Amino acid sequence: MPKSDKTYQELQAELDEILLKLQASELDAEEAVKLYESGLAITKQLEAKLASAENKITKLKAGG
Repeated sequence: MPKSDKTYQELQAELDEILLKLQASELDAEEAVKLYESGLAITKQLEAKLASAENKITKLKAGG
């Protein structure tokens, strides 16, 4: 999945939507797997954004 320009909040909202869909019992297995894969990709993007923010905070605490 290409790098996203979406905000953390936008990505979190997408992940929340996916979770709601996965909790619905109307999905067939193939659709559920696709949603799960999308959720994993979004989770990786969220983790990258958190790591980036963490690095910025660490640099600021170190004085630059």
